[in-house]
Amino acid sequence: MDSENTYYRLLQEHLDKLPIGYPKTNSGVEIKILQLLFTPIEAKVALCLSLGNASVETVRKRLDKKFGIAYEPAKVATILHDMFMKGSINRSGKEPFKYSNAMLAIGMFEHQVGDLSKEMMELVHQYFDEGFNDEFFRSSLPQLRTSPHMKAIVPEFNIATYDDMRKIVEKTDKSIQVANCVCKEGEAILGKPCKQTKDIEVCLMFDAKSYLDRGKARTITKDECLEIIDRAEREGLVLQPGNSLQPFCICLCCGCCCGVLTSAKKYEKPAELIAHNFYAKVDEDLCNGCMLCIRRCQMEAIQIENEKAFIDLNRCIGCSLCVTTCKKEALSLLGKAKKTIPPRNAAMLYLGILSDKVSKQKMMGNMLKLLAGKQL
Repeated sequence: MDSENTYYRLLQEHLDKLPIGYPKTNSGVEIKILQLLFTPIEAKVALCLSLGNASVETVRKRLDKKFGIAYEPAKVATILHDMFMKGSINRSGKEPFKYSNAMLAIGMFEHQVGDLSKEMMELVHQYFDEGFNDEFFRSSLPQLRTSPHMKAIVPEFNIATYDDMRKIVEKTDKSIQVANCVCKEGEAILGKPCKQTKDIEVCLMFDAKSYLDRGKARTITKDECLEIIDRAEREGLVLQPGNSLQPFCICLCCGCCCGVLTSAKKYEKPAELIAHNFYAKVDEDLCNGCMLCIRRCQMEAIQIENEKAFIDLNRCIGCSLCVTTCKKEALSLLGKAKKTIPPRNAAMLYLGILSDKVSKQKMMGNMLKLLAGKQL
C-alpha cells in the first residue's frame, strides 16, 4: 500500500468520480499522465480534495487522518498553492482560498497551456483514444456547444441570446480574457501547426481569475473580443461556448487541432455528441460545386455529388462556416425543430452531467455531502 503507483491508482479512481471521469485503461497511460501532473505527496493531497471546495485546514486534517501525515498548515498551503499554479487542481477566487479537484478536460489539460511537453501531448492523445473520448462524450449534456457566426443569420431569423455570442459579449458585465489555445499549442509541439490560423491566442473566457493568477491569460476589451470572433469567422474557426446561458468561455475551434472536434469526428454520428440548434442546407439550383464549403467545414460534413454540395446531417453541427462564404448563396442556416436550451450556469451544467452518471438517490446524497463540506 506504500508504493507510489498505488496512490496514483487511488487518485485515478478518485478522479473518475467527477462529472467527467478519469477511466482506467488496459495500458495504464492514465497513470503516466498523473505522474506528470502530481508528485507523490501531491497525489495524496489531491486524494484529500473533492468536487466541493475545501480549506487548507480541512485538507490538513484529511491528510493526517487518511495518511498519517501531520504537516503544519503553512506547508499544506504551500503544496496546494504549487498544485494550483501548475494547473492540477482548482482554487476559489477569493482569499482565504479553498481548493477542489479538477477534471482532466475541461480542466487540468487546458491549465497546461504554456507548459505543455511533447510527452504530455503524446500521452493525452493515447489516453483520449483508449478511454477518455468515450467518457467525455458519455453524457447527454456536453460541456461545450456550437453557436453560429452571426454573419449567417438573416435579419428575420429569430435567434435566442444564448446562441448569439456577439450579444453575449456586448451585454456581459464580466471581465473578458484571452489565452492561447492549448489544443493548437499542443499540436504545434507535435509538429502539426493549425491549418486554419497562425494565431493561437483565441481562447476567450469570462472572469477567468484562475488563468490571470497563473499568468496564462490577459484581459481584453469587448471590442477586442468581438474582433477576435470576427477573425475566427474569416479564418474558419467554430464558435464553441461553454454550455450554459452565461458561458464561462468561448472556444474558437478547428477540425485539425481541437480535442473536442477531432475526437467527435472519429464517431459515426458526431452531430449527436455536440449540442447545436442549427444545421446547414444546400439549394441545389444555386450550387455550382465550387468546393469552397468543403474547405471551410471543420466536421467533414460536406461532399460533392453530381457537381453539387451534399451535407451529411449526422456530421453537421450548424457552425455556419460554409454559409458565410458561399458566393452563390446556395447554402443557408436553418434552426432545428427542437431547440436545446443550455443550463443556467456552469454549476448546473456539471451537476446535470453528474446526474447522468449516478442514480437520483446517489445524486441527492452527493449534493448533501457537498453542502456539508464533505468529500464525495
